[in-house]
Amino acid sequence: MKHALLLLALVATQANAQIIYTDVIPDATYTGSNDTCSLDLNNDGNIDFLIAQRTVNAPCPGNGPDCNPNITRPRSSVRVTPLGTNTVANSASFAAQLPEWQSIDPASSWNNATAQVLMTQGVPFCTQTLPFQFVCLAGTFTGVWLDGASVDSLKFLGLRFEIAGSTFYGWARLSIPSNGTSFTLKDYAYNSVPGEGILAGDEGSITTGITSTALRGMQPAPNPFTSVLSISLPTGTTGSVNYRVLSLLGQAVITRTVAATRGPSSITLDLASLAPGTYLLEMETGGERIVRKVVKE
Repeated sequence: MKHALLLLALVATQANAQIIYTDVIPDATYTGSNDTCSLDLNNDGNIDFLIAQRTVNAPCPGNGPDCNPNITRPRSSVRVTPLGTNTVANSASFAAQLPEWQSIDPASSWNNATAQVLMTQGVPFCTQTLPFQFVCLAGTFTGVWLDGASVDSLKFLGLRFEIAGSTFYGWARLSIPSNGTSFTLKDYAYNSVPGEGILAGDEGSITTGITSTALRGMQPAPNPFTSVLSISLPTGTTGSVNYRVLSLLGQAVITRTVAATRGPSSITLDLASLAPGTYLLEMETGGERIVRKVVKE
């Protein structure tokens, strides 16, 4: 089953780079016999990577006095497939599990192979418990994303993808429980400057100190829209609200300032001049900034 993701995109400009960060709200969990996340790293409508969780019922080997071949045990795996010329940071035949602040750049080891393993489970096997008594046990898990029997792994995939012949670097943060029967996509980001690397976990706020907690109540509607957006403001919002409409590469298309009355209230933006497409709507007030992804029909 594929999940529709409600995405909150946060944009922050650093000294030499611009990080486009997308928070998956709520976190998207994939589980089942063959559940696939179609990851569009730069939110342009083109799928860049497939991350799949697969569980099948596998029979125990053996015949005769060994295990009953009709007995099965679940066999699970989580794998990532880069599409086109895209690649995944790879280590020793596994998709690398990167720690926070690990550099993701041209010097990383990259692999374009399909179905790169994050975590996989071996075939079921027979074991003898008593004379003439055999038991079928589930296979053991292997992979660099295996963190222990009771701890979920929450690390980063290093990702390299192409847009119109230019190379970009990014990351996706995943949580995979040790039983391998699901995975959760929490957020992802990329550096919108071609050829420049990114640090795993960099949301773009490291050098700018941007916070967004107070502004999470800002909601543009309708979305998608045809010409006008209405934006709800949280209680306590006063003064002016600066907003910019950005392309998905972070280029400013429209920049304006509007006055806000004490919230809860709303402001109306006339965006009829925009061409149809997907944009990032950046709003800033009181030293805080937040960006929502919006679609013009």
